[in-house]
Amino acid sequence: MTRRDFLGGGVALAAAQAFANGDGVPVTNPGVPERSVPIVPAGAGGFSVFRSKCIGCQLCVKACPERVLRLSDRLERFPLPEMGFEHGYCRPACTRCADVCPVDAIGKMSEEERLRTQIGRAVWHKDRCIAAKENVRCTACERHCPVKAITLVEGVPVLDSAKCIGCGACENLCPARPLPAITIDGI
Repeated sequence: MTRRDFLGGGVALAAAQAFANGDGVPVTNPGVPERSVPIVPAGAGGFSVFRSKCIGCQLCVKACPERVLRLSDRLERFPLPEMGFEHGYCRPACTRCADVCPVDAIGKMSEEERLRTQIGRAVWHKDRCIAAKENVRCTACERHCPVKAITLVEGVPVLDSAKCIGCGACENLCPARPLPAITIDGI
């Protein structure tokens, strides 16, 4: 193998890896929708219960592998954590926030309990949905919903609010920008 072949192969390999990893394509996180009610983790018992127990230590924020939990950006809720889905979503199998909470503001739950606990509800925004606006086939929300609360009817999402747990998978993985076509409202 010549030096030229070796270097050419290295460049081709680096380009192939960048393409396979998506590094060559600009990808942006979804925008942050306005929420009137903050979303708190399963096991928190709702925002008012969470607010009465949480001491604002931020251990849950640090422990969250998906970066779903973050410090509230609203002065009236400071220093409480709340959820946002621009970096990931709340996976039902994950219990790290409950594992590190020193005051039981986030109670421990099994994966089965988390799959039955509603922390929010999905809302579809037709004006943002690429399937509805641009007549493009998109199945992201339906494919990634862990509780199968979304079905496509004539190419657009139909939400089953009785099944939806508010995990944020649909919001996080929706390709619509700048804001996702499906957002989660706190309850």
